Amino acid sequence: MSAAADFAERFAAYWRAPSVDGLDGILAPEVELIAPLTRPTRGLPEGKAVFTRLLRLLPDLTAVVHRWGPTEDGLLIEFTLSATAGGKRFSWDAVDRFVLREGGLATVRISYFDSAKLVRTILLSPRAWPAILRRLA
Repeated sequence: MSAAADFAERFAAYWRAPSVDGLDGILAPEVELIAPLTRPTRGLPEGKAVFTRLLRLLPDLTAVVHRWGPTEDGLLIEFTLSATAGGKRFSWDAVDRFVLREGGLATVRISYFDSAKLVRTILLSPRAWPAILRRLA
């Protein structure tokens, strides 16, 4: 199995039941994470802090991988994330580009998705606002 195929399988498994500690199985200690709506981070501890806030905000967040493809230095993964806000389930599509190092951990992850759809969904769910504000505090 190629490093990209192995990573794609671990990524899909991670998102079936995401946890902060589970990031150790896919991200390198020196990882750089770039995504809409969050500031870029460097290093696994910073990345875990962002994921802690994300999973606190959306505790039932999961994702389903649709397809992936290798690149010269890693892979691209297309997937759909889903979560509940204000009692309503919503989802959004994303593509992540990963750079892999020897050993199959990601040193760079750049996420691409339409952040406007996500923000609009949350803003149009006033029932979710109190919980969101509590979890972000």
